[in-house]
Amino acid sequence: MERSTDLRAVRSRKLIEQALTDILSNQGTKELTVKNLSQKAGINRGTFYLHYKDIFDLIEQTEWMRGLLEIFEPIRLSDLMKHSDEKSPFPAIADAFRYLHRHASFFKAVFHPSAPVELRERLQYLVGTRLYESLKQEQPGSSWSVQPAGYIIAYLGSGQFGLIQHWFMTGRTLPSDEIALMLTRFIRNSPCLSHHFSGN
Repeated sequence: MERSTDLRAVRSRKLIEQALTDILSNQGTKELTVKNLSQKAGINRGTFYLHYKDIFDLIEQTEWMRGLLEIFEPIRLSDLMKHSDEKSPFPAIADAFRYLHRHASFFKAVFHPSAPVELRERLQYLVGTRLYESLKQEQPGSSWSVQPAGYIIAYLGSGQFGLIQHWFMTGRTLPSDEIALMLTRFIRNSPCLSHHFSGN
């Protein structure tokens, strides 16, 4: 009985994710509601809420978003700040942009300016948190540690989010490695960060 329940749960989640990609590809985030998604997936709203808290929780749990965050997870700011090759991007950042490019149909919709403000804020938070946690671990005694965490995360996340969003909105005319090199340089030359890693 337990196995059949597990299989139903897996099937429901697959139907929901398929409906998500279909709506994002054809209609965009404006039409992405629990009602529309449930109808497209052929499930009831109660089944949706068995698996996800809301639409934003669903997006964060997709394999595409988890995959992107896993790439950002191992980034050590101290290694990035010491990255000396001015002609090549930091490897993890290059991997991230190649991943964004491979799954462009999903991420273009998610990063679109018409996406709900709450989604943008949550994505900025997710991206900013990765750098903030690295900074906190590697520079525990720095002045960052006495600043309100929410503001630091907002600062770190908004810059990265804005760069990714602009890349998608301009049709990804720059190759993924070129935009990755740009972000590598922006982070390395940020006065707020380079000051704390200047001794490394």
